[in-house]
Amino acid sequence: MSRFTPKILVSCALAGVFASPFTAFATMISKLDEPVTRVVRYGDLDLSRDSGVATLYSRINSAARAVCEPLDVMMLKVLRERFDCRQDAVARAVADVNSPALTSYHLAKTNALAGNER
Repeated sequence: MSRFTPKILVSCALAGVFASPFTAFATMISKLDEPVTRVVRYGDLDLSRDSGVATLYSRINSAARAVCEPLDVMMLKVLRERFDCRQDAVARAVADVNSPALTSYHLAKTNALAGNER
């Protein structure tokens, strides 16, 4: 019976760990349903001239960038949380098994991964 206990604990721990990024992702998706706007003024431009059209287009692009960049940051946060979640889940599972060989293998893998991030 004790052979199943670590598996159950690891499964329960993994379920809790994996739920957090999904909650963050669901929050992000719900925010996407709400249109974000930015007012672009162009009353000072003459749209019958190429320079006026180009200036307005530049302003529109700047406004779109300002509106959309927070979404990029949110996605990066979700990706980071997912990576951290996976790392934490593996580390806890390795610790639960309590095998020096597995711990050594895990440390070698995570040190190699840390070296690749630099």
